[in-house]
Amino acid sequence: MIANTVLSPMFRQSQTGHTNASDKDLAALRERLLGLNVWPEAGDEFLALLPVSRWNAPPLNDEDNEWLLIVVRDALRGLDIGSNYPAFFQKLITNTNLRQAFLNELDRQALSNGNGVLNKKHLL
Repeated sequence: MIANTVLSPMFRQSQTGHTNASDKDLAALRERLLGLNVWPEAGDEFLALLPVSRWNAPPLNDEDNEWLLIVVRDALRGLDIGSNYPAFFQKLITNTNLRQAFLNELDRQALSNGNGVLNKKHLL
């Protein structure tokens, strides 16, 4: 699914013309998961709700680290992480630290698997 970048709050710039780091992380996550063909069908709708939601990013815990490895592995296998791991996906969208750890682990596993998913622009 291709998001309408005009309507999606994630891709709109703020009044000052800048996007914040969280928006860039979300865009990077979305791009990577789209590239793997595992971005959830309702992912864009979920992102559109973020600016008006009252969801708070719960703090990370040891269980998140365990799930992180599993979810990244399954994303690289082509599984829809939004439908298979809905609670983790929600936390991934709302927690900047988890999102960055996910992207880092995705890079690490893609390189170690040699599956060709990772390209040079993701290493920059």
